[in-house]
Amino acid sequence: MTLWSELRSPTAALLYITVALCLVRSRDQPSVELTLHNTTVSVVPGDVALLLLAVAAIRELARTPLPRIAWAAILTGAVFCALVVGTAIGNGQAAVVAAVKVSELAALGLGLLAFLRGPRRVEGLVDVLLLFTTIAGVVGVIKFVTGGGGRQASFLGEHDFAALATLTLLYGLVLFFERRRLSRAALAVVAGSLGCVLGSALASLLGLYLGAALVVVAAAIARRLDVRAVVVTLLALAAVTGGTLSIRAGDLSFLQAWFGKPETRPGEYAASWSQRLIFAYIGGRVFLAHPLFGSGWYPELPPKVFAVYLPDARRRFSDQPPRYFPPPNRDFIPQQTYDQVLYELGIVGGLALLAFLVSVGRACVTAARRGGQLALLPAAWFAAALGAIAGEGLFGGTPLVAIFWIAAGTAVAIAIHTAAE
Repeated sequence: MTLWSELRSPTAALLYITVALCLVRSRDQPSVELTLHNTTVSVVPGDVALLLLAVAAIRELARTPLPRIAWAAILTGAVFCALVVGTAIGNGQAAVVAAVKVSELAALGLGLLAFLRGPRRVEGLVDVLLLFTTIAGVVGVIKFVTGGGGRQASFLGEHDFAALATLTLLYGLVLFFERRRLSRAALAVVAGSLGCVLGSALASLLGLYLGAALVVVAAAIARRLDVRAVVVTLLALAAVTGGTLSIRAGDLSFLQAWFGKPETRPGEYAASWSQRLIFAYIGGRVFLAHPLFGSGWYPELPPKVFAVYLPDARRRFSDQPPRYFPPPNRDFIPQQTYDQVLYELGIVGGLALLAFLVSVGRACVTAARRGGQLALLPAAWFAAALGAIAGEGLFGGTPLVAIFWIAAGTAVAIAIHTAAE
């Protein structure tokens, strides 16, 4: 594994250790409790590592000439994070702490920009992800067998596990299209496919489709299409799709309402995606009430922000079970990043996020056009991350948000590297 030799570099070691810590949920790390006025703040090793990485990355980037494509990503990402923290100030200390916890994970992207130079550094990063995916897969299989089946969070969380495994799987597919390190590619595809099935996140499945499609299209444009690689891709997609749908069949019962027999009783075909639709409706009403800057950032929306729209939601979705509606006396937990950004940050926040996504997308295109090792990886990983965050909101201390910044930072770092070559 390239990781062991790359750990000799202090900056690479700091980067990889920080990535590893951020792939462990904050609540599962040892913590020190600090009291700031009336708010308790938990400081975990991941927080300290992110701070050190941010300082080291800023020092490195300050003395390193960067192309416009890198500055575009840095500036748009900084604006988005500033909006998250800035809009939280009016919502109390707990909201500010939550906003900082979300924004600090952007240090991963900054660290990757500064220190992920060259294919060996990228391979070292993949080693970290592959190790976590493999170990999580072993734990997930044990829990699957002993727990009687079903989705498995392993030691991560279902969405986190599936998103991580998707990156690993797509990396393996890229190696197959590059026709190199085929044993490593096979390991990545098997471990990644297993993790995707065990996590069974439909949003990550969508991200996998997008990422795999981009790999195939880019390989065809570059005239690097390989029959064996295409076959492996189709087999992996079929296996992940079949496994995921078999585990999540109960959550897709709304399809029966569309294409099958009519309901014999109200709510017969209710499922988790029905609940997401209800939450999206309520979030949309919050957005319409605060279109410019949204409600401001909250860890979870308090009843004072959304409860007024519950009666309309119950009338609009009268056929859904009462348990699918957020309780009027408890916080509203965001279900998806894209609508969360709209109703908490408004149009301004949505445009800031869009600008950041466009800047990273340009980096993906740049890397693919210039070719070289792993040139197809940025687009694949970024597409997978865009799919994954459609299944969960942005919360500090979660591997899913870390994976989003890892995908974005890696994309821009590889684009910079290919430009330097």
